[in-house]
Amino acid sequence: MTLDLETSRLQLSRVRPEDWEAYYPIFSAPETSRFSDFPRKPTEQRTRGFVSWMVRISQQSKGFGWMVRDRSTGVLLGCIRLNSIDKPASLAILGYEFGKPFWGTGYATEALIAVTMHCHEAMKLYRLEAWTVEGNPASDRVLTKAGYRHEGTQRKKMIISKQRFDRRLFGRLADD
Repeated sequence: MTLDLETSRLQLSRVRPEDWEAYYPIFSAPETSRFSDFPRKPTEQRTRGFVSWMVRISQQSKGFGWMVRDRSTGVLLGCIRLNSIDKPASLAILGYEFGKPFWGTGYATEALIAVTMHCHEAMKLYRLEAWTVEGNPASDRVLTKAGYRHEGTQRKKMIISKQRFDRRLFGRLADD
């Protein structure tokens, strides 16, 4: 089974160790970490470590990461990944981040739809989950446009920069 994916505008390819350098400006941007549990201002070493983790979980079949590029230019737009796969339960937890210049372009939604269809059809995963943090309606819209449903809010579940935030859970089933 091939894990590289394409859409009309995007190329999604397996994360490789050398991707850390192109990913660093996205991963380290304050706008990216603002709504995540990533460390603030991650270093190059931390970025290398995160990319290495994505490679490792892919090799161990515990998750999978795709770098998302513009098909026509090859420019890295972002990353989308299965942070964990629970094979017995047939579910995965998704995460993604895209560079700020590409927000509002539909790239994240397009990539998420491609990954979602791949997960349901090729990987036979029944349930996919993702979460967002309060105050991030753009990410809520990406998930909703990709067919995910808001299933509930976990009050003050996330701690980001020593502040507590509500965490919103989204899910999508193969038969939705």
